[in-house]
Amino acid sequence: MNYQTRKKMREEWLSSPPILLVYRLLASLLALSLSRSLLYLFNLQFFHQTSLSEALFLFFYGMRFDFAVTVVLNLPLILYYCFPSRKIFNRFPQRLFDFIYVITNAIAILLNFADIITFRFFGRHLSIDFLELLHVSDEISTGTVRQVLFDHWYLLVIYILFVLVINVVATHTRLHEDEKHLIQRWELRQVVSLAIMVFFSLFAWRNELKTKHVDLDLALRYTSLQNVPIMLNTPFCILSSHEEPIEKHHQFDETNEEFIHNDLTANRFLVADSLSTDSVPSNVVLIIMKGIGQEMIGYYNPNHRFQLTPFLDSLLTQSLTFDGRSNSRRSTEAMPALLAGIPSLMPDDFANSDYAQNDFDAFAQHLQSHGYNTIFMHGGSNGVMGFDRFSQRAGFKNYFGRIEYDDDDDFDGQWGIYDGPFLQYATQALTRIHRPFAAAIYMLSSRYPYKVPKDFVFPEESYFWTGFEKTVYYTDCALRDFFQTASQMPWFDNTLFVITSDFSNSEHFQPEYSNIWGMYAIPIAFYWPQRLEPQHCDEIAQQIDLGPSILSAMEVNDTMFCFGRNLFCDSTAQAFISYFNMIYQYCDGTYLVQSDGQQPYGIYKPHLDPMLDENLFGLLQCPDIFEKLHRYLEEYNNRMIDNKLKLDETQE
Repeated sequence: MNYQTRKKMREEWLSSPPILLVYRLLASLLALSLSRSLLYLFNLQFFHQTSLSEALFLFFYGMRFDFAVTVVLNLPLILYYCFPSRKIFNRFPQRLFDFIYVITNAIAILLNFADIITFRFFGRHLSIDFLELLHVSDEISTGTVRQVLFDHWYLLVIYILFVLVINVVATHTRLHEDEKHLIQRWELRQVVSLAIMVFFSLFAWRNELKTKHVDLDLALRYTSLQNVPIMLNTPFCILSSHEEPIEKHHQFDETNEEFIHNDLTANRFLVADSLSTDSVPSNVVLIIMKGIGQEMIGYYNPNHRFQLTPFLDSLLTQSLTFDGRSNSRRSTEAMPALLAGIPSLMPDDFANSDYAQNDFDAFAQHLQSHGYNTIFMHGGSNGVMGFDRFSQRAGFKNYFGRIEYDDDDDFDGQWGIYDGPFLQYATQALTRIHRPFAAAIYMLSSRYPYKVPKDFVFPEESYFWTGFEKTVYYTDCALRDFFQTASQMPWFDNTLFVITSDFSNSEHFQPEYSNIWGMYAIPIAFYWPQRLEPQHCDEIAQQIDLGPSILSAMEVNDTMFCFGRNLFCDSTAQAFISYFNMIYQYCDGTYLVQSDGQQPYGIYKPHLDPMLDENLFGLLQCPDIFEKLHRYLEEYNNRMIDNKLKLDETQE
């Protein structure tokens, strides 16, 4: 075989449909992998413990998952390029599949880019439940998208470059029929190529040729839960996070009464002489800050680079405080946890799940039955995120929102009324209503895009503050003015104030708060000088503990169902539970364990190792803690499925 013959054969082979297909698949794979790496590069604060060499290893191993997504997304192209018919050279179908190739891969890359931003807020990849949330939520508006594009214009430029490269590859890998290059048995070669590509496609989406799909379990073989986002691309997380109904555990002991609170009598923290001495029932005000974690509060974290919360620091020193933990990472998850003691342990939040119509127990329901006037206040537009509907179901008879405020001069143009004027409105509203009252005030200013009133004056040292830090300072000033005004009201001295957050902040500046333990750290404090001694309790308090604790402090000794505990009773064991990246976390105050509900993945001592650098799994067993977690999930699933989140008369 002479040189010219070999050259023609090489040219024919390099321009054949299977090889052109390989070029396209390689371009898709590289684009998906490189865009995935940007999540790590633009979110280094979350991966503080990951060395560059480890990140490179995870990047290259993550191409295993990129390959899986590449073949799935380009399966129509694979079938077309390997189809054993010369009609594949026709102009129209080629242009159609060029368009499909570019659009499909552009969307996949776009999801990776979108995750760079959303990861900062949620600490995890987008998944199918998040897309469903976008469908039912009114949080994502045109104004929000516009602001995101303005603030992150550089990502838009990089994304356009990626798409242009994909388009160039599509242009240079089109099929061109040439009779000289159509060898004998061309159709047979196409069939063989099709068989090979289908084999590799099946292999790509299988876990080492086993029957199990590629999933999180495979990723956790090579790294910790904290680093899994470096390995996984966003399209893979969406494709592999198909919603599965929670499973009922038939071995569940129906007589378990761990979460049935028969006695809510307070036996600690409250000043004994103050109990039952006032014939007038006490009031309660639950203040829910927006996205402010312990990291931003000097009382919890004096090492923060700026002092942003001088008033809150002072207030907390006069309060009963706990090591607060959120059971949520989104507003729609926080509402059930705070108002009804229901943690978010499903892919969907409770209010948007298949179990949204379940009956449930809530502290405001009990207070209302005891003659309390119950009010939920939120400066957002009425109906936003279903807050009005859920708060009403949770026992808050009245709802005060943007409509009731009735002055859009204080509207921030995005989410609602600024916290400063709305909190002043709240004090006046509480003064006008009959007592006793139970009110929940949900703040909103410290959220993206981090707006404050134009006439608000910052201190000189605020020049280097981020937009989020500025809204934290503004929130602190709004709370200061609220308490100054409220202290002059006749109801102030007889009111318990509970201060917390819906979830922790999305911006992190210190490594101990940017991991899957610290990212749940929030303030939980009870301020009531007449009945509570100032004290810092090292015990964990989670959002779902607030309901029974408020009833206990109010001396409402009803029987209620709640997944949390009574913080004012020393016989209840501290605990924290969360659901993150398809992994459950449970902490008993000493050990933090991680499991997918079936098998364990991690054991840590968070108070000694706050950055979770040392996974003790393999060194420690902790079977009792895992047993507590599994029984917790059994109770949660069975009661959710059987609609037993509220006690009936036979259980009371």
